[in-house]
Amino acid sequence: MSQNNKKFGLPDLEQFVRIGNRSLLVKGRSGTGKETLCFELVGNNVKEYSVVFITRNQTDKILYRRFPWIKDFVSSGNIFEIVMQDAVMNEPSYALSAIVNTISNSSKKVSDPFLSSEDQKKPFIILDVWDSVSREMNPIDRMRAEKLLTSLAEKYDGFIIFLTEQTDTASLEYLVDGVIETSQQYYKTYRIREISLEKLKGVPIIRPKVPFTLQNGRFLAFSRLNHEIQKKSKYVPIKNLENRFSTGNANLDLKLFGGFKKGAVIGIEIDREVDRFALVPFLSPLTLNFIAQDNPVLISSSADQDVDAIVNYLSPYVEPEKLKNLKIFGHGFGENLEYLVERQEMDFESSYSKWIKTYSLLKSHKKPLLMTIDYSFAELAYPSQEKLVLKSMIENSRNVRHNKDLMIIVSRPGFESLEIMKSVCDLHFRIFDHEGTTFMAAIKPQIFLCNVQSSFQEGYPQLILEDSV
Repeated sequence: MSQNNKKFGLPDLEQFVRIGNRSLLVKGRSGTGKETLCFELVGNNVKEYSVVFITRNQTDKILYRRFPWIKDFVSSGNIFEIVMQDAVMNEPSYALSAIVNTISNSSKKVSDPFLSSEDQKKPFIILDVWDSVSREMNPIDRMRAEKLLTSLAEKYDGFIIFLTEQTDTASLEYLVDGVIETSQQYYKTYRIREISLEKLKGVPIIRPKVPFTLQNGRFLAFSRLNHEIQKKSKYVPIKNLENRFSTGNANLDLKLFGGFKKGAVIGIEIDREVDRFALVPFLSPLTLNFIAQDNPVLISSSADQDVDAIVNYLSPYVEPEKLKNLKIFGHGFGENLEYLVERQEMDFESSYSKWIKTYSLLKSHKKPLLMTIDYSFAELAYPSQEKLVLKSMIENSRNVRHNKDLMIIVSRPGFESLEIMKSVCDLHFRIFDHEGTTFMAAIKPQIFLCNVQSSFQEGYPQLILEDSV
């Protein structure tokens, strides 16, 4: 893999090229990432292929300005501009002849008689001019031309990509080995790009639709959440600013202009189809950052979650004495009962009274406190006391603001607590699923939309955010 292409994220498409297919149709409107995708694809196969880029009114200087990272494997001598304004060139047969001659001459040039057959590179032809030529042809002539071009790729043991914005591509779709389409849609004011793998001959398509980004002019397919823990090491805290708490993630701090304001209430709306694990890479670094700096943390767990499950997300990454001010409101049967504040068999009024006493005890050291509560689970646990549950959300918010603490409220669509959360929170995030990929959107205010990933590369939980652009 080229050092310019460490990340790509479409193994199905890469396998499609590796097993010996010869042709691919890439459909999509202008600006949806077709060219970027093609360059990333060939960039992952630079040892085997030499790029032949046939373009319309696009010089090598323009191309390198748009994609500076391709200079290593796309030589200016292999960028061929076919200008369509000329009256002769506007005749389809002349334009087709120019394309055929370009492919033939450049493919012969790729072969060097002084190199061994093992060292020879095959032509990787990106045909970015086909729309201009084919739209002037009748259906029969166009089909013949398409057969001619695909046969040239086979003749030179190469690979050809047709780029098109047209929707009428039935004949070409039948002829080529693979068909993919790039598109984009919008969520709020944010763009979500998506690639559809419609046909890849010889490849079982695992993910037929994959969201992606063109951040920094590169193509990166968004990945699913990673649950694998490869190694464990101690968490390295990020110091809080004078008026802000770090999120425990430098990238998220940057997006939030330094982190969460002290005294803020943060609302997280998590869609029903999203796994609860999606909260872990967000909440764990934040919690660890408080604990590692000797600040208290008060967590309300869900009714079905043992205290051990939460402690196990935190204890391997900090020294044991750092956990002295961690309290978890819930139930437990395991080894970590010293962190437990039992609430089993209690009505909500009694439970909330115990919560306030615990909060006051933790605040006796006059240090900033992190409070996290999933109010949708609280509604489920106390269905007959919903009004008291919702009232506690407002009272907790008031206490947090007054004491300059930080409160994380979690809720879900269909719960009354979600509407109250929206009204009291300073920041509103929504975590949702799109085509098997987890996204986090900043709704209030509208700051960013990112793919959410988790990483243990440093030995402790990290939140990885890839911007959707």
